[in-house]
Amino acid sequence: MTSPANAPIEPTEGAPVWTADGVQFGYVKEIKGGYFKLDVPMARDYWLSTAYVADATPEKVALTLRQEELDEHRLSAPGLEGQEPNTTESVISDTDMLAQRERMERELEMQREKMRSGLR
Repeated sequence: MTSPANAPIEPTEGAPVWTADGVQFGYVKEIKGGYFKLDVPMARDYWLSTAYVADATPEKVALTLRQEELDEHRLSAPGLEGQEPNTTESVISDTDMLAQRERMERELEMQREKMRSGLR
């Protein structure tokens, strides 16, 4: 699949996902904006940015991340990146801004918990 230089490559739903070091670990479950949800067997589903897709075909999605880097980039919800621009306003709405802030605060709290448990 080809794309303009530096543009994210969009994966195909149902395609298996492989890390840069050759580990197949999940499948594309959903695509939303510039993010895709991973269905990982025996684990909780999570989202990644399409910025980490090196190449994508209906048969395979290859990431730029190695297996040990995945935890650093997983998201519990997709961001606002890649959504259709609001043609009536030049800034995001208050509702979108609040939702984005809440997602960011949840992600920060999860990172703090990981750091606390790693220091014990």
